[in-house]
Amino acid sequence: MLRRKHSEIKRQLLDQTVVSGIGNIYADEALWRAKINGARLAEKLTRRQLIALLEAAAEVMRDALSQGGTSFDSLYVNVNGQSGYFDRSLNVYGREGKPCRRCGAVIRREKFMNRSSFYCPRDQPRPRG
Repeated sequence: MLRRKHSEIKRQLLDQTVVSGIGNIYADEALWRAKINGARLAEKLTRRQLIALLEAAAEVMRDALSQGGTSFDSLYVNVNGQSGYFDRSLNVYGREGKPCRRCGAVIRREKFMNRSSFYCPRDQPRPRG
């Protein structure tokens, strides 16, 4: 279903009618792990890339769940009043200007659908054309 769409892969990841549960933070993290730029057209991804991306998304969400989620403020806490700490494990989201943990390139931020999109320009090059 993802590859049939003529729009950016990140837009598809955020569309809850296509893939449920992936928000902006986890989409950026999954795209980073799969080395795919969110601006790539979904229909241009190979089967191997798509599988890698979906596996990365599942892995990111498992990791986040095991660490109590991603809490940036005190509004989001568990039943014991504790914030999640997955934000300490983020590789690209919120790390604009910092070195990529994989290759050392500087993490970039761009506007995307009234949100921020973070990526590594070396590991996740923008699509041409």
